[in-house]
Amino acid sequence: MSGPHLDRPRAAVRENAGGTLRRPAPAVTGGDRARGPFPDPPSLDGLLLDVLTRFSESDDVDATMRQCLALVTAAFGARLGEVWLRATGDTRNVRLEYTALDGSAEAAAFESGGRSLGVSAGPALISRVVRSGRGSVVATSTGDWGGRESEASTAHLRGASTFAIRSREGVIGVLALFHETLERPSGDSLDAMARVCHHMGRFLERGRAEKMINEELLELSALASTDSLTGLKNRREFDRALRTVPRLPFAVLSLDLDGLKDINDAEGHAAGDALLRVVGHTLGLLIRGWDVMARVGGDEFAALLPEVGAFGADLVAERMRAAMHALELPTGPVRIAVGWSAAPAGADPISVWKRADDALYRAKRAGGDQVAGAPYESADPTDVERHSYAEVVNRALAGAHLSTMFQPIVSLTDGAVIGYEALARPEGFAAMDSVQAVFESARASGQIRNLDWMCRRRAVEDARQLPGDATLFVNISAAALLDNAHGVDQLLLLLRAAARPPDTLVLEITEHERIRDYEELATILATYRAEGIRFALDDVGDSHATLELLASSASEFLKLGRGVTTTSSRIGSRAAIDATIAFARVSGAVVIAEGIESDSVADLMRAAGIGLGQGFGLGRPARAADAPRTAVGEPAAVIPALPQRLAIGF
Repeated sequence: MSGPHLDRPRAAVRENAGGTLRRPAPAVTGGDRARGPFPDPPSLDGLLLDVLTRFSESDDVDATMRQCLALVTAAFGARLGEVWLRATGDTRNVRLEYTALDGSAEAAAFESGGRSLGVSAGPALISRVVRSGRGSVVATSTGDWGGRESEASTAHLRGASTFAIRSREGVIGVLALFHETLERPSGDSLDAMARVCHHMGRFLERGRAEKMINEELLELSALASTDSLTGLKNRREFDRALRTVPRLPFAVLSLDLDGLKDINDAEGHAAGDALLRVVGHTLGLLIRGWDVMARVGGDEFAALLPEVGAFGADLVAERMRAAMHALELPTGPVRIAVGWSAAPAGADPISVWKRADDALYRAKRAGGDQVAGAPYESADPTDVERHSYAEVVNRALAGAHLSTMFQPIVSLTDGAVIGYEALARPEGFAAMDSVQAVFESARASGQIRNLDWMCRRRAVEDARQLPGDATLFVNISAAALLDNAHGVDQLLLLLRAAARPPDTLVLEITEHERIRDYEELATILATYRAEGIRFALDDVGDSHATLELLASSASEFLKLGRGVTTTSSRIGSRAAIDATIAFARVSGAVVIAEGIESDSVADLMRAAGIGLGQGFGLGRPARAADAPRTAVGEPAAVIPALPQRLAIGF
């Protein structure tokens, strides 16, 4: 099969068309094939009891449907079972929602052909049941299998039995069982299947009703906690968030919009409201999915940032201030002042907010369009100075503590953790803090090669506690790759000492400096690849990565930058995503979408054909000992639910 694998080949893992890695479903067992594909009446009674019990006790519609489909498929001696459901509000189109496989590659290929149809009329054997409400027995030779005849033949499927799934709305889906023989079910089997489909329809109807009720409750809750003008949280919700801060380090930002009163007086309140909406929308895009950004007064905003320290708070505050300079409105330039305070776990949130307010007043007294702040426990109210990033670099190179956080890379299809990216954190930086400014400082001072090597060395050493066959992604600057001081020979010695095979390492190339000799770069990459090490190109679509670098690096993985991923609904970002996917098809690379902060973004990436994702919504950076312990390639139940709101991480 073409295209690179994320982990080393294992018999239990297959690669699908979207570039993701999935473990096939467990083999379906049951049914004595010597007696034919359909069970005896006593077996039918047991099957019905088991299915009804699962439906009545279920609190997870998807899991229960998969379990019951597997039971029915096994009981009726089928190789493969499928449930096609009608699209919501659509009387004709259906989509393959649930499958039960026997674990073979042939059955998997047959399933893949059905899923590739998406929301459509479906195969003729399915659409006919949707229209007529009557099931049938269909042979492979009829041509009704939706273009999957060749896959059916390869899987030795000779016939299919279809049954209508009904609710009070009528036919809502179709159950299809695929057999190695063409045999009509007995009267008892038809009666049992009708009863199964009846209860399946009622179960799905109940699940949909509960989902609608939950969505309405969430919508009402959101309305009660939302500022109607900006769409941000309101003051009441911000107060609630402060009262429920988890016992983690956190930061509070206090922001004030300059000149709103003057605009209201000169241009009218409609102009002032337009300004507030634009500012609120921009600020909302600059936080992560679980941060809280609120409008707490007429021209006042506040942000609560869990797991953020002083450096991170200062960086986010400065980013928000600078973002206002990019806004152009008829009323003139947009400017804000920002104050911040960062506190340790257990600090009083109200006091921290007051400290951020005090910093805001200092910024306003200094003339506005300023950022001011200090750690909550610091007796010195002066700001964190920009040159302190250079001091962080110097301390790290002098031997100060340097730790590594690991963020999972996840299958967007089934939630499986299939690798980790190593993220360096110098002393004083929290797990969620950005270190971009530190590396920019090292780059400006000419120390990036040494800092890069130190972080790589620490990442490989700290990764000892990860699963042994986990793929490890480690960042490396293009300049460091071209440096002979820390070449492939030193990296191999480091891997050997850590007992990590080279083929489990992927180096992420970040291009922040101009590359003058792409031929030399390609030659150097070839020496690494000869040892089994692979490469990823970072921030594709929103960095300096050029077509020359794409071509010369021949990277096995292309990581879409979060700036493109989180704005994927925009035309320009969509074009960048499509171009990256097209390049990946030609080059055989696998695309990984960074910046997955919400389920809506994850859905967009899946719809685009991207199977792997990374972001705070899929898994937060953590120390190796606290990283998801699920075996690589298995469903990762510890991955948290995705936040509901679109946001940009930092």
